[in-house]
Amino acid sequence: MIDMSLRKENKILNHLADLNKDACEFYEEARDEVKSPKLKQTFGDLESLHRDVMTNLQSILVRNGGDADIDETLRGQIAQMWGELKAKVSNDFDATIVAELEEAEDRCLHAMQDAVKDTDISEPTRTRLQKDLQSLQRSHDYMKSLQDIMKSAA
Repeated sequence: MIDMSLRKENKILNHLADLNKDACEFYEEARDEVKSPKLKQTFGDLESLHRDVMTNLQSILVRNGGDADIDETLRGQIAQMWGELKAKVSNDFDATIVAELEEAEDRCLHAMQDAVKDTDISEPTRTRLQKDLQSLQRSHDYMKSLQDIMKSAA
């Protein structure tokens, strides 16, 4: 039986894994939809980054005796559907997708920042999360920069 502190930690880790799975799926779909080869490569790289973070989180969950099965979050499903709808009616499909992906990056980044500060996270887990936070920060900053470039080019 898992003690209460690990249960709380696992709940936080599951949420983070869910958000990163959403990001993986969104990047995967975006990669398939955009026309630019550079964007396809970028989205593939960022999908891989989020998959690595998700795998790290699943490893911690297993180590904690938790369940590493993750589900897409309702919020992720809604954001993804909304993004697809906006992209379909947008004049600039690539720019719309980049904006939606930047919002997904915001969700992942802010959730990881909150988790690192959470007192229910053990020190070994916090250390791992801080490393993943650095990756997510770079990913977020890249997408924000890409979004700003696309806005200024419009």
